[in-house]
Amino acid sequence: MHESASLKSQLGLTLPKRLFADRQFILALITGCCLSVVVGALAGGDARLDTSWMALVSLILWAPVVEEIAFRGVVQGYLSDTAFGKRHLAGLSFANLIAAFLFAAWHLVYRTDLLAWLVFIPALAFGYFRDRHGSLLPCVILHAAWNAALLPGWYLVS
Repeated sequence: MHESASLKSQLGLTLPKRLFADRQFILALITGCCLSVVVGALAGGDARLDTSWMALVSLILWAPVVEEIAFRGVVQGYLSDTAFGKRHLAGLSFANLIAAFLFAAWHLVYRTDLLAWLVFIPALAFGYFRDRHGSLLPCVILHAAWNAALLPGWYLVS
């Protein structure tokens, strides 16, 4: 039983306490959504936007869940248990920095534009809240909301 609880904790499969009472989280949610609308508008003319139902569900639901489990759950969770991963630079854990770098590299596999490089910044925010709350839920909420907020920007210019 203890190993199962430990694995759930390492993967971030726990519920955070008082997430919506965390002012930093609320600020990140609002600010990130506003910035995503702007980024969506700036990239909108260039974006190859698939507006099918399945593509939108993937953008807003499946990609955030799967990517957060992989990068903030598995990678950051594993590295957070190592001496190297516990080190910090500018308030960010090395585990977060490495997971964010790998997250950006993953996006470069299927995109080569500026948006693929820019995902490094949100990835750092996702990882910060993973470290702060010990849970993937804040990461998934931010990721899904920020992805959804890209849509109005894309639609404004297309």
